Amino acid sequence: MIGNFKNTERNDNVCALGDIIIIKEFKNEYGKRVSKHSFVVINDDNNYIEGFKYDFVANMLCSFHNQKHKAKKLKYQSNLPIQEQKIKGEKINNKQGYIKADQLYYFNKNNIDYKILGHIDEKLLDDLIKLILQLKKKNLIKAITTNIQEKIPN
Repeated sequence: MIGNFKNTERNDNVCALGDIIIIKEFKNEYGKRVSKHSFVVINDDNNYIEGFKYDFVANMLCSFHNQKHKAKKLKYQSNLPIQEQKIKGEKINNKQGYIKADQLYYFNKNNIDYKILGHIDEKLLDDLIKLILQLKKKNLIKAITTNIQEKIPN
């Protein structure tokens, strides 16, 4: 287990734009529960989508398993490669990986348990936002709202 997860409320431990967080449990785009996965926060404003309230949006952060996996994943224009030098934080695993820019996960901070691990640098955040905007123009963005449709029970 990575540290203590807690349902965060408005305090110093609230995620913000550019933060890397690990979510204890969430639902993927198919509604399947997934445990302990990392995300990059790309929006921390309150708003509504499909009639559901959210207060942050994040992209999934993934590690490469090996060179073959890296080559396969980087063939997709929607996967933004990242290097450990672009990430700041004490709890980072120092693995190279990628951000799935085409999947926007919508969350409500009061309904999930998460822990802040670090922060991506400003240039990488800018590159991510530019890629998301390019994908949006091509209608390649998936809005994943499975985590704001109901509270995930403990």
